[in-house]
Amino acid sequence: MDNEERRIETRLQEQITIFIEMMPLDDQSQPTVVICNSIDLSANGLQVQLDDPVQIGTILRLCVDFHDNEDPIYLIGEVKWTTEKNNQHYVGFELYDAENSNIIDWKHLIASKLSINPEN
Repeated sequence: MDNEERRIETRLQEQITIFIEMMPLDDQSQPTVVICNSIDLSANGLQVQLDDPVQIGTILRLCVDFHDNEDPIYLIGEVKWTTEKNNQHYVGFELYDAENSNIIDWKHLIASKLSINPEN
């Protein structure tokens, strides 16, 4: 089954800037921040395009910067699937209701965008 067929939520086709805190494989290096763009968004997940692969099952901290929103939104997401096309890695995150995340703000923002643009 392909990733498109597994979607049960309405998705917004919107490109926004996302900062992903990548944890090192060893305990001695510092985390790095990767800047990427979203492909699509939903209340419980998002898809991004990256230059490098990410392992399925990895849980990462995300910072989403909507251009029309004052404050960034911090989220925690698990990599649920990846695919490679033309040397680019497409990664699907499932978002969690986690401590120190702004998941409620995220859900409200996505709901408001869907009500403004119901054709998405």
